[in-house]
Amino acid sequence: MTIAGKSFRWAVLGIFTAITLLPLLWLVMSSFKTQADIFANPFGLPSEWRFDNYGAALAAHPLHLYLRNSLGAALLATVLIVVASLMASYALLHRFRLSRATFGFLLFGILLPVNALMTPIFFIVNMMGVYNTVVGLGLVYAGLFFPLGFLIVKTYMDTTPAEIFEAARIDGAGFHSIFLRIAAPLTSPGAITAAIFLMITAFNELLFAAVLTKDTDAQTVQVGVRYFLTTYSANYPLAFAATVIGIAPTVVIYIILSDRIVAAMTAGSLK
Repeated sequence: MTIAGKSFRWAVLGIFTAITLLPLLWLVMSSFKTQADIFANPFGLPSEWRFDNYGAALAAHPLHLYLRNSLGAALLATVLIVVASLMASYALLHRFRLSRATFGFLLFGILLPVNALMTPIFFIVNMMGVYNTVVGLGLVYAGLFFPLGFLIVKTYMDTTPAEIFEAARIDGAGFHSIFLRIAAPLTSPGAITAAIFLMITAFNELLFAAVLTKDTDAQTVQVGVRYFLTTYSANYPLAFAATVIGIAPTVVIYIILSDRIVAAMTAGSLK
């Protein structure tokens, strides 16, 4: 690659990095400002670093409960999706009359606008008696985000050489034994990748969390942040501090597990 080509590549990467990081840096910086400082100097450094904004945000609303609810709903959805995706992907490895139609049906949810599902999901959740519960929210997330998890797991499992499964059948392994001992373990890197993306996606979801919950015992941290910005008052420093608290778990999860994501994607491309 020429020097001009390398310079162009680094320039593009720098632009995208700035677009990604600058809003986050501005959010963190603003969380240490006062209300007056935000309006007087919105893009400058704080004139007075208010570290107590985080303590005030935690004291104003039970963010720890909201975080627990977000993690609970996201974890439940992730476990259900990964397990169902592994089983569905393995079943579709065996060609049958409606396998192509089944594959298309399982991925059809990616094409559906989420807003169109809000009303029917609301009535279904009410009829099931799980409205305003973390379990109900987790089940809804499992249904909404299943196509994403299934696509990742299915794409990875399809790269497994068919000869491995054929050899296991010759050795006398049954349908379920092959799944538990061969298919699932070999697909674990793809399942881990799917789990990371699903956890982050479900944790950050707001629309259905706002519609399907009404009490502190079930509301998520994304809903809780809204309480700092009401119709008649807006405490921006505490709202920014609460937002940083809300996004911190997903950032930490991604930083810790980023190597696993890259390794899983690389392994899938080389199998």
